[in-house]
Amino acid sequence: MSPRQPLLGRAARAIAARRGDGAAGGGDASEDPRIVEHAALVHHRSEHYVPVREPLMLVSQIDRSGGTLLSQLFDDHPQVHAHPYELHTGHPKKYRWPVLDLDASPGQWFDMLREPPAERAFLEGYRKVAQPNAPPEDVETFPFVFPPLVQRGMFVALCERRRPRSDREVFDAYMTSYFNAWLDNRNLYGITKRWVTAFAARLSNEEDSVAGLFDVYPDGRLVSIVRDPRSWYASARGVRDLVQTKSKERKYGTVEAGMEVWREGTEALLRNRARHGDRVLLLSFDDLVADTEATMRRLAGWLGIEFHPTLTEPTFNGRPIKADSSFKVASHGVVSDPLTRWREKLSAEEADFIEQEALPLYERALDEAAAAVRAQPPAP
Repeated sequence: MSPRQPLLGRAARAIAARRGDGAAGGGDASEDPRIVEHAALVHHRSEHYVPVREPLMLVSQIDRSGGTLLSQLFDDHPQVHAHPYELHTGHPKKYRWPVLDLDASPGQWFDMLREPPAERAFLEGYRKVAQPNAPPEDVETFPFVFPPLVQRGMFVALCERRRPRSDREVFDAYMTSYFNAWLDNRNLYGITKRWVTAFAARLSNEEDSVAGLFDVYPDGRLVSIVRDPRSWYASARGVRDLVQTKSKERKYGTVEAGMEVWREGTEALLRNRARHGDRVLLLSFDDLVADTEATMRRLAGWLGIEFHPTLTEPTFNGRPIKADSSFKVASHGVVSDPLTRWREKLSAEEADFIEQEALPLYERALDEAAAAVRAQPPAP
């Protein structure tokens, strides 16, 4: 037996068994230096980890409404653990809140919650652009040092050390494994955190999923962004033109189809606010973009965290990042072009149709958002 194996313990054996490809020169898989290094990482992170048990503040509404922007504004705030991508713990679809079997094994829980985009970003770097054919010089790629086997090994080790007895404890173990396995996470340490923040598009449309969120996180919050249907459709159709799939053609191929998607999403936001009250906050996309500091001060006050200058600058792991736009973006920071771009992108007939079919609902949602935001004292 290797003299280092006692240090590695159960985590090493679990990883070696999962890899199953043996050592490079044969023999016990746990003797393979690659396996030993992975197991050492699991051991050290599992023995010296930062617990992540804070409530979840989830940003959710239909696509192309500013969810990525809002999640990136929280990225470098010292009082939150900010999930750096779109949350993909949903099952069987990313926008469905997962239903866990508490009698299952830790490995089965992990297989349900694991996030393939994080695994791809580890191999390829983090990038989230709406323009898949953009020239390489226009695509920002950031390192994301997140070994998936380390997260899995750490999650299993935490669950074996203390068997979760509730869905919340499973999620706490998952979030702990996620943020600790992210090895270059510059915001892991420091002052005490208050929230985990994340973005999950369209989960807000599903009544059962919103109920599942609040069942697991009764102390959680849901933030949803309301976007002008004219600027929303210009953005959504821009994505359709760039990423030509049957799904996007069905949803955004005509202004009539697009407005069905927008109305369904906006009605869901109003329903969630009526059903779950003060745990749900609606924000205006126009306010978020045109008056970012005032909007983020109100949001920080609602969350009980301090206002920090980083709340006005979208970043990834503390580094400035460009907007996830359907159109070319020349600079970092919050850009205001999306507010008026629809005037040149939509025909007069399309704009008239949207104004007749969707503006009354938009105004209702804006009134609800304004009332909710006014009730929140701004953070100092």
